[in-house]
Amino acid sequence: MGNTPVTLPQDDQQVDTRQRKLHEARRKYELEQHKFGLSAVQQRLVNIGNLPPMLSKLPPEENQSLYYKIRFAAQYLFYALYALFQCLVGCGRQWTIDRMIQHFRFPCLLKEPKGCEVWRKTAINRKDQTVLQRMQADHWFAWQRLNGVTRNLIHRVEGIVPLQFAPFLKTIEYNHPYLAEKTLQVHIEQKTLYIVNLTEVAIGETTLLAPVALFVIFNGMLMPVAVWIKSMDIDIGQVSIPNILSDDERLRHWVKTRIIFNMLDAQYHESVTHLGFTHLLMDGVSVCMHRNLSKRHPIYKILLPHFRYMHAINIAARDDLLPRGGYIEKNMYIRRILMLKLIAKHNENWVYDPIQSSLEKRGAMDIPGYFFKDDALQLEGAIRQFVHQYVTHYYKNDDRNVQEDGEIQGFYQELTAPRASRAMIGSGGCGMNGIPEINSMKNLVDVVTYFIYTCSVEHSATNFPQYEQYAFPPNFAALLNGQPEDEMADLDASMPSRKEMFSTIKIMKVLTLVLTNSLGNYENVYTRDMDTFGRNCVAAFRQNLSAIQNRMNNRNADIMARNDPNQLQEYQYEWLLPKNVLNSISI
Repeated sequence: MGNTPVTLPQDDQQVDTRQRKLHEARRKYELEQHKFGLSAVQQRLVNIGNLPPMLSKLPPEENQSLYYKIRFAAQYLFYALYALFQCLVGCGRQWTIDRMIQHFRFPCLLKEPKGCEVWRKTAINRKDQTVLQRMQADHWFAWQRLNGVTRNLIHRVEGIVPLQFAPFLKTIEYNHPYLAEKTLQVHIEQKTLYIVNLTEVAIGETTLLAPVALFVIFNGMLMPVAVWIKSMDIDIGQVSIPNILSDDERLRHWVKTRIIFNMLDAQYHESVTHLGFTHLLMDGVSVCMHRNLSKRHPIYKILLPHFRYMHAINIAARDDLLPRGGYIEKNMYIRRILMLKLIAKHNENWVYDPIQSSLEKRGAMDIPGYFFKDDALQLEGAIRQFVHQYVTHYYKNDDRNVQEDGEIQGFYQELTAPRASRAMIGSGGCGMNGIPEINSMKNLVDVVTYFIYTCSVEHSATNFPQYEQYAFPPNFAALLNGQPEDEMADLDASMPSRKEMFSTIKIMKVLTLVLTNSLGNYENVYTRDMDTFGRNCVAAFRQNLSAIQNRMNNRNADIMARNDPNQLQEYQYEWLLPKNVLNSISI
């Protein structure tokens, strides 16, 4: 047996000790609607009560290890000095896209990010770019919607052509390179037309851009059809379409449109996909777990490794990235107040929606090349199998034991209780809508699987590709200079400065630092506290993950073997290899 016995509350012989320990935990772990340093007016603008509540004050046991702190500080200091050095040596020289490429190509301390490699190999914005290279660049743009940092927005178009594109049908459909001489309506009927809608990024602000993109299945690959952008000076917006045979000016306009769309996707990614609905959302779940589940509880023991160091990193993000003058304020298009407003808006309407359900609702199960989907479903299945084996044992395969578990019922009540209406401590729950009532083993397995999946698979897929995507601004910019909707003859004019680019690289290098164990490889501090059955479940989980990793490696090897240099090529997806997925939101 481990250091702490594993018992359900109704079976525990030491009830008084258990209750006393829980009472102590409730004093240390309190939910708070944080103000994020906003004034009263700004709090009303953001609608602060709709932000996910967080831990009020960090208990000593939530601090990172000394090893973690030293590696984190060393990584930050190294890239801060690197960024400073690059700004000093480049002082007075114009910072261009070609110079960015040269920086990564020449021997330096930075690995060439994938976005730069694709840009270079497809000769984007070069006069000698071939038709095949133009098509390959278009496929990469579509691939980012499936397998980039924001992968859960694409959905199939149903019914009629989206209203934004209706005024431009003739322009879009005439001699389009990827529509195969079919109308958009025909593609809708054939279930091959997809949409990514980023209008929410504008959150009602008329000064912000609001883009929508259409995609189609072309020769077994997802390709772009058109991008619509709502701008300040044109009521019906503007549409841009791929140009693989056009002159330089029309092609540059399409390249610029892709850059703008990706920049706006980056705002959604960092606000909603990353910060809001992994870090902040799971922060409240962890607090509720500590407040309601005894350390003796089997569900406490299976969830705890997936919250390792999360509270500490969330407080660091709140205090270092989000304040006035922090990274978000200086180096992102959306800025911190609008970022928090966007998170609050989404959290107000947040509904429990596991990955399988989300994919089915979006009609996204059959999109070719959706490798994130394939890998995420495999990992979610492995987590579910692990949780089911574990829960069935401790609840003796009896739903009544779940219903009579007062701690689990208290956990559920606090998760779903309304949030505090204003910034205050300990007066509300998490307000998580739609979580199934935990009155059966099936529902308990579903909820625990969802929390583990979010902390591990979803966060890793969201976080760890960031350097590969953001480090080269033409690929996926956090910020573009000037007014993005203005026409320009030179793409270099919109690029971030040298200082802004290396500031982003510094942050992304720190955020992608691996400091905790991969999925299923629980630290000894957690496995020691499990009983023999729990440790056996973990061992079986690891074995299952090993088999999944072999399948993913074989898939990726097959992609490379089938790629023909004279045709459109597919890209590997490695971010959800189990060895690349961390247990927790620890960075």
